Amino acid sequence: MTNTAVQRDASQSPVQSGSGSARVRIRRGDEGRFYLGLVALIATAVFATLAVVALLPVVFPGATSASITSGSMMPKLRAGDVVVAVDHGNEPIAIGTIVVFDDPRGGGLVTHRVVGVNPDDTYTTKGDANGSVDPAPVRPESIRGVGRAVVPYVGLPSVWLSEGRWLPLALTAAGIAAAVWFVRYAVEVHYDPWRDDFRDRVEAGAGHA
Repeated sequence: MTNTAVQRDASQSPVQSGSGSARVRIRRGDEGRFYLGLVALIATAVFATLAVVALLPVVFPGATSASITSGSMMPKLRAGDVVVAVDHGNEPIAIGTIVVFDDPRGGGLVTHRVVGVNPDDTYTTKGDANGSVDPAPVRPESIRGVGRAVVPYVGLPSVWLSEGRWLPLALTAAGIAAAVWFVRYAVEVHYDPWRDDFRDRVEAGAGHA
């Protein structure tokens, strides 16, 4: 009778040990998910902050944001950068200043550098990477503002959209969606390894090993 009981206990012991080990592995996996969520939270916060800075001029009078859509201002500005420009008022604009203006040819907003002031008070502009100046002078009233800040990369989705580059656009959207999904691991208390009840669960699992 005693031998049978000992054998039964021995046969149950590996099961309990395996169960305890599984609990520890699960909790350690939760800890890994927490740090993954923390990285996703930081990345999402950085992207959201840059996006807000790039879009703020839309709601503030006298400010303009313009996406760089080509390499005409390389290496100072790259395609996908967003330039935040501020109204210059009636002050003359110095040569060398980056300005955002309405294209005299009707091509939307242009971000180029002032390289000359003409006798009629219009400005000659040029892209830093271009071999020649812009074909049409820019009137002062066409200038939306002078460049004050650059927000990198935030405008890339709009550039890809305008160029019909669907693959990087889809990958970016998927990456943002995945990051938002992983953020929950950083905000749900179940995955937080700094909580006392988390450590207690790990120790309880180890105690059953």
